[in-house]
Amino acid sequence: MIKFFRHIRKSLLMENKTSKYFKYAIGEIILVMIGILLALQVNNWNERRKEKSLEKVLLTSIYHSIVDDTTGWNAEITGYDRQLAYSDYIKRKFQDNSPYEKRLDTAFAVISNGYVREADYTAFNSLLNTGIDIVKNDSIKFYLNRYYAHSEHLVEVENYFENSKFYRQHIYPKYFKAYKYAREAIPNDYNVLKTSTDFAVALDYTINDAYFFKDWSVHKKEDALRLIRLLKQDLILKDND
Repeated sequence: MIKFFRHIRKSLLMENKTSKYFKYAIGEIILVMIGILLALQVNNWNERRKEKSLEKVLLTSIYHSIVDDTTGWNAEITGYDRQLAYSDYIKRKFQDNSPYEKRLDTAFAVISNGYVREADYTAFNSLLNTGIDIVKNDSIKFYLNRYYAHSEHLVEVENYFENSKFYRQHIYPKYFKAYKYAREAIPNDYNVLKTSTDFAVALDYTINDAYFFKDWSVHKKEDALRLIRLLKQDLILKDND
């Protein structure tokens, strides 16, 4: 093609058709510019296609990760409900001055067993390493940032409170003769335990923490379900593009 254009230019010059030559040269420049613009457009289209493909892969991975997370949030909420139920049971037994019964051993062990689960950050970290602006849906971007920030923050809050650690280091060694994690804690003297200020305060901490973290667990689950819906809708749209 280039050889062909060169032959035309040469013929025009040899025939001394200067005006036609300049018109032809301008036309050739325009054609070259159009070719360059088309090449750039094709290149941009390919880049956008690659970016959309990568976005879809990353969001699909995050979608499955959050679906798996919801199992953890359900278990977390159940765990806090169990803590609250056993804490209430112990309080009623103490307030009624009820005699010791074997079921209390389970209650004494369960009340220290609450802990905050973390979201799986693996897929989200891959997105951050790529650049979160690859996500074009602003709602998805907003709720992803909030979802993972809340998860990280709540773990920090729990580490600050350290209620479970307080039981293991102070309450169980002082007031119990046997302990099996989340299964059984047998008191040295049930009557002493009933009047213990240390244990009463620890029990109040348990109840306050359980209500606080359960409330946030519900928020985490709501955000997870919202994200699952948004991601599913977005991925369906991408499949139809």
